[in-house]
Amino acid sequence: MTTTATRLTQTLRLTLLALGLSCAAYAAAKPAAEADPPSPDACRATVLRFERALSAMRETQGNKAGQDLKEKLLPAKLESEILLKEGYCGLARYIQEKKLDR
Repeated sequence: MTTTATRLTQTLRLTLLALGLSCAAYAAAKPAAEADPPSPDACRATVLRFERALSAMRETQGNKAGQDLKEKLLPAKLESEILLKEGYCGLARYIQEKKLDR
């Protein structure tokens, strides 16, 4: 009887171990869409960094050059659409996807 109980205990331990490993693998492979959303402050910071870079461009190259660059990178119409639909986090995501924050 002890052999059966021992085997049952070992089987239960292996099952729990496998379950734990599969949960850990699922958590590690969780897609970015399911990841925790960034905080609104982090989103605003990303947008602010982008705006500061453009501001520096305006100061060194002039308002016209700065405005032309911004319109090329992020057209005003698109910017307002994203802000209305998705807020600052949507705008920050767009800036990061297009690698405009570098």
